[in-house]
Amino acid sequence: MPHALEAKYGLTAQELLDAIDKRFRLKVALEGAVAEVHFERKLKVASREGWLAAYEGHDTDGMHDFTVQTLSGATIRVEVKTIRNGSKVQVELQKTRAAKGDPSSRYYDRTHFDLVAVCMGRATGDWSEFRYGLVRELPVHKLYAHKLQVMHAIPDDGNLGPRWFSRFQDAIDAYTA
Repeated sequence: MPHALEAKYGLTAQELLDAIDKRFRLKVALEGAVAEVHFERKLKVASREGWLAAYEGHDTDGMHDFTVQTLSGATIRVEVKTIRNGSKVQVELQKTRAAKGDPSSRYYDRTHFDLVAVCMGRATGDWSEFRYGLVRELPVHKLYAHKLQVMHAIPDDGNLGPRWFSRFQDAIDAYTA
């Protein structure tokens, strides 16, 4: 039985995959979706194992990707990103476009989300591997103190710059501490 997208577009699954593979921007968008699916898998496991009370995914423009409820009752807003292509392991925290008349609107406000979950798949080939950073520990934009800096290095050594965590549970523990 064909997938709904095959029926909708009149293409085979192979043709759809080939179309994605040939288009850079479409692949970038797909990688973002892949990262979100892998992160949601982690949330499902955390909920099933009993160290996360609940979570909700959001697919709404202008909203963070997930809201997580901890066992202690804390609510954590999570934004999922992928690392940038290139030799440096870093994440870019800015929106695709700025609003007309407000160049600072392209940058994330420090209150937009609490935690960033960065998929490491482009660097490691493992799309289920993440690093987690607390927004309150990330540097601010040099021109707009209420906005986040755009580029953030993710060091291998946790002693460099803001703390980055390789385990989601460690990031939650640090957030609620």
